[in-house]
Amino acid sequence: MHTSTNVFKRQFILTCKQAAPLASRSLDESLTLHEQLLLKWHLLICQSCTTYFGQIKLIRKIIRDKRVSTMGLSDEARKRIAQVLSDSEAAITLNNSNQ
Repeated sequence: MHTSTNVFKRQFILTCKQAAPLASRSLDESLTLHEQLLLKWHLLICQSCTTYFGQIKLIRKIIRDKRVSTMGLSDEARKRIAQVLSDSEAAITLNNSNQ
């Protein structure tokens, strides 16, 4: 029974380290049905990741929204912010792939 429980966890339950880059990627591209289900399940049971996902959605919306330019941010500042976010997401993904 213990082995089948481990197999179930590996196939159907994401860790937060696995869910974070998946959540981020879901904002840029379509996930497979399996990935969508894994992410939705994880977000149902993990308040921290649900908060994180909400924050990255909000940050991306603000960056892409025209209101950013009216907030006094230059195009260069918006590009730097977007690059930092992109770099941090890439680092998370790279870190997870090395595990």
